[in-house]
Parts: sequence; C-alpha cells; structure tokens
Amino acid sequence: MPTATERIPVLVTKDDKNRFAKKAKRLGFRSIGDFARQAMTGFNPKEAEEEAAFDALLTNVKAGTRKAEQRIDQTLKACDASNQRMATLDAWMRQNGYT
Repeated sequence: MPTATERIPVLVTKDDKNRFAKKAKRLGFRSIGDFARQAMTGFNPKEAEEEAAFDALLTNVKAGTRKAEQRIDQTLKACDASNQRMATLDAWMRQNGYT
C-alpha cells in the first residue's frame, strides 16, 4: 500500500468530531481518518439509493402490518359479538323448545 502523503481538510463541528471519533472506535478503526477513508472508498450512490428504497419499503410494510393487525382485531371483535348473539339465540331457542 502506498504511503499517504496528501490531505483532505474537512471542517466539522466539535460535536460531530466527537461523534465520529466514538463511532470510529466502536467500529474498530484506529482513527477518524481510517474510518473516513473506508467510508469514502466504499461509498456507492447506487447502493445509497437502494438502501433508501429498501428503508421506504420497510416503512410501508410496517404501516401495512399495523393496518392489517387493526383489521384482524376488528374482525375478531365482530366474531366475538356474533358468537355472543348466537349463544343468546341458542339459549332462547332451547328455553322455548325450538331445539
């Protein structure tokens, strides 16, 4: 690997620098510079677009799942109410000799 001799100055806030340093350390990089080099080398706009599309898909799936769960709960309540009415009718029919 060739020796690095060029600089790319990037100004960030103090908070950002601290956040980047913590993230680099957590991910096992020796420095923010190593972290930045790896991030820049691996950056692919198409992958970022695909990831954003996938995130949007997951958001829609979660929303659809919540709606489906709500509809299922409503259906179960309607079934329970119907079963209760049928039990009441069945008891009335037995009481009045219809069965």
